[in-house]
Amino acid sequence: MKKVGLCVGTTSPNRVNFVSDKSLRLGQFVCLKYTEDGEENLLLGMIQRIERENPYLPETIKSTEHAEGIKKFSSNESTVKGEIQILGKIVDVGNDVFLQIPRTPPFPAAEILEVDKELLKKVFGAKSKKFVRIGRLLAEKEEVPVYIDIEQVVLRHLAILAVTGAGKSNTVSVLLKNIINLGGTVLVFDFHGEYVKSNLTRNGKKAVNIIKPLINPALLKPKEFASLIGIKPTAYVQFRYFRIALESLLDRLEEEKGKNWQSFISTNEFLTRLKEELEDLGNSEETEGKKRKIKGKIREDSLYEVLNKLEDLELELGHIVKLGVPPIIEEILPGNVNVIDFSELDEDVADSIAANILRWSLEERKKAVRHGKTRLPYPILIVIEEAHILAGEKRNTESKYYIARIAREGRKFGLGLTIVTQRPKGLDREILSQMNNMIILKLVEPEDQKHVQRASEALSQELMDYLPGLNPGEGIIIGNMTRIPLLVKIDKAEEKIEGNDIDVVRQWESVLKESEEIVKADPFEELENL
Repeated sequence: MKKVGLCVGTTSPNRVNFVSDKSLRLGQFVCLKYTEDGEENLLLGMIQRIERENPYLPETIKSTEHAEGIKKFSSNESTVKGEIQILGKIVDVGNDVFLQIPRTPPFPAAEILEVDKELLKKVFGAKSKKFVRIGRLLAEKEEVPVYIDIEQVVLRHLAILAVTGAGKSNTVSVLLKNIINLGGTVLVFDFHGEYVKSNLTRNGKKAVNIIKPLINPALLKPKEFASLIGIKPTAYVQFRYFRIALESLLDRLEEEKGKNWQSFISTNEFLTRLKEELEDLGNSEETEGKKRKIKGKIREDSLYEVLNKLEDLELELGHIVKLGVPPIIEEILPGNVNVIDFSELDEDVADSIAANILRWSLEERKKAVRHGKTRLPYPILIVIEEAHILAGEKRNTESKYYIARIAREGRKFGLGLTIVTQRPKGLDREILSQMNNMIILKLVEPEDQKHVQRASEALSQELMDYLPGLNPGEGIIIGNMTRIPLLVKIDKAEEKIEGNDIDVVRQWESVLKESEEIVKADPFEELENL
């Protein structure tokens, strides 16, 4: 290995300063070599800070003329210096390399060496079939592929964070392609209809399953149903009236038609009878047992508001509310990217449906682990696009409760989460802190950076300093899925999930051309010419 510099100044077990006369790069890996007690030590490090200095051109120089004069005889006198983060002592066992945490600081004047690329490939390469390629090391001249442990992505969850246009869609595409190639199953909450158009394949066959968000109101919990029709969590009176009416109707239908009552009643009839139950609440307060659950006088304004919301449900969501349909999770196909298209639904409706899916997923995976009959007998990764909508810092949603539960408990049941957003500061901090893996692409806004750093102990200030200057497709990878924090150039996906950016100029030109053709073909002008 070629010598490129020396350690200088005071050293510590995890950091050293260095000087060099070579052209080194930020994020580049190097080795530190020194001998202690007769034993040769070789440490792996990464350049965290780097600068170039000419001692004859200090910052106190008075004028450009003076600087130009000095430049003529000192152009070759510059020195590269900076700081190296020590990642560990290299233990090479042939097919694999281990990094041991050093307990003592290296000696000042320890040699800084270029790293052998084969050594880096051992450190960051695939150790088994559960490792998949995500990209290559950003700062290395020669290509060194980087592999991540996909099992840790599922069991320890993942956050993909970046500004718009930084490469989130490409990163997700690479991740999902690797998962389905392993026969894995993914469920995506798609808020912009991007995944509906994706062309991901496995063995040459399309592996994208589009699931229409049809909801069976009888399978919803009262809170989920209330959220679906637009009753806010703080509207306690409205929710109480709605719950009493719903529970009363379900009891009546089971008494009349048995446990399979859904086979004998239409969706419209179900909703009509639900409205009748609500109207009955306003007619009398004491004659039936259900009325005795309401203390005091009925608040007609709240009751009518619930009735209005039910009528709005029939008008606006009648195409997705259908009695008798099975739970959405029964539509999931193993080995596929299963997409729930929320692009035509408002956020409250999407929240209600998402909460229902998350609840069923957690319950069914628990059954699978406990060897019971289950609709999900295989591990699954749930990808939540625009995660700040469902798991916002300042917004309480029905799905946020289940996202937090899965973040805490999912690893025990093979139920993973990947949250994707361009607004990290809008994410609930507790949920973000449960994402033990992160792929962070370009982040410019300081509040976004601070929010992410507070949620992740592995994200140092040195790594944070990289974020604003990253190019599209470049990112920082941290967490259990990789051995150490890495600067990576994400691979370009061949089967990419396309973003929804519109070609504005092309559409302007198209409309202008059409309008000019209409003017040329004006029928009234032709009649005048006749």
